[in-house]
Amino acid sequence: MNQALFIVASAIGIVTGVVALLVIVSKARSDRRTLRWGRRQRVLARRLEAYLRGERIGVSAALGDGVRKRDRPLVEDLLLRRILLSTGEEAGRLKAAFEELGLVSAYLAQLERRGWWHRARAAENLGLAGAARAQDALLKALEDENAEVRFRAVRALGRIGDASVMPTLVLTLNRPDRFSTIRIANVLVARGPDILQAIIESFDQFAPRARVAALDVVAAVGTREVGDWLRERLGDADRNVRSRAAKALGAIGDLFAGPRLVEALGDPQWPVRAVAAKSLAKLRYAPAIPELCNALRDSEWWVRANAAESLRSMGLEGLSALESMLDDSDAYARHQAVFMLEEAGVVDERVGDLLDASNRRRARSRNFVDQVIESGQCGRLTDLAEEHADLQIRAFLSHMLSRDQATLEARQ
Repeated sequence: MNQALFIVASAIGIVTGVVALLVIVSKARSDRRTLRWGRRQRVLARRLEAYLRGERIGVSAALGDGVRKRDRPLVEDLLLRRILLSTGEEAGRLKAAFEELGLVSAYLAQLERRGWWHRARAAENLGLAGAARAQDALLKALEDENAEVRFRAVRALGRIGDASVMPTLVLTLNRPDRFSTIRIANVLVARGPDILQAIIESFDQFAPRARVAALDVVAAVGTREVGDWLRERLGDADRNVRSRAAKALGAIGDLFAGPRLVEALGDPQWPVRAVAAKSLAKLRYAPAIPELCNALRDSEWWVRANAAESLRSMGLEGLSALESMLDDSDAYARHQAVFMLEEAGVVDERVGDLLDASNRRRARSRNFVDQVIESGQCGRLTDLAEEHADLQIRAFLSHMLSRDQATLEARQ
């Protein structure tokens, strides 16, 4: 029995020792390979730098034996990493290197492989390589059965940037998947203003969700030259289109959009009214002040909040309009005006004048505080009654607030 146990234990020990030895040997070989690859990569990186500086006409001549089969993955990795950070002449030389080394042809072949991950990687790399001759293959990949392959093809075409494919590219916004639409919109934004004409020309072909996404792209990269077209969209039957158009007009700073945005404050759909008020803030369109004051009475909080913010953005004239709303008959308007005046620091400023030597300023401040108390929005006044640096002002505010409370209790 003891002998059998000894044999089993010995066998286990031997097996454990062999496994440990194999692990050590494998780790040592892996470390040597990593060190060898690291040294080789540094050599190839120096040779690539010489090519990028123009010391060699072709990348093959610069790399020398670096184009041998076992080094190709290292060279490819160096090119892909470098091109992400390159522009101008250096980027042009890197793109030429992809062609010279046959990498573009290899990627085109991989677009036909069965595994979707191979096709996705090939599409991505073709875009990084700026391979103009790959456009037809990438356009075909837009119909790939796999969503990731389709998206990588869109991004590749966007990076290549040929104007002839832009109409096809923007129509990929019609993909039914919302996540894909968002990702494609980001690709179009990366194209900058160059994409605007294609969006305008293709707009009637977009599905409803795609139209909204397209207008978001216009808001991100648009210029004032598209203002006329955007103002026309304010009359669209779709409220989402109207609201996105209003947003875009503010984003591009269309100085002629003020009157149309004022009209949009009367839109039957509250999201349009809210966005119109926000865009008027960006444009600081002072003639809209009366309509913005009226928007403070809106039944929807977002409309009131954006209208108040817009009035605040218009400087002294807008702040004066907010003060004039303190005695408005509409409680919503009074509350929103007080909140924005607090945000703008006007409440603190008026409280600081309660005991001013000037009769006019003192009277104005006391009337202002009375109006705020009457509105019922006394949060900031209560804080100042406890925290203000001037003891007399604290006492005065406490008296006014308690007096108002007593009056309210008497009425009840």
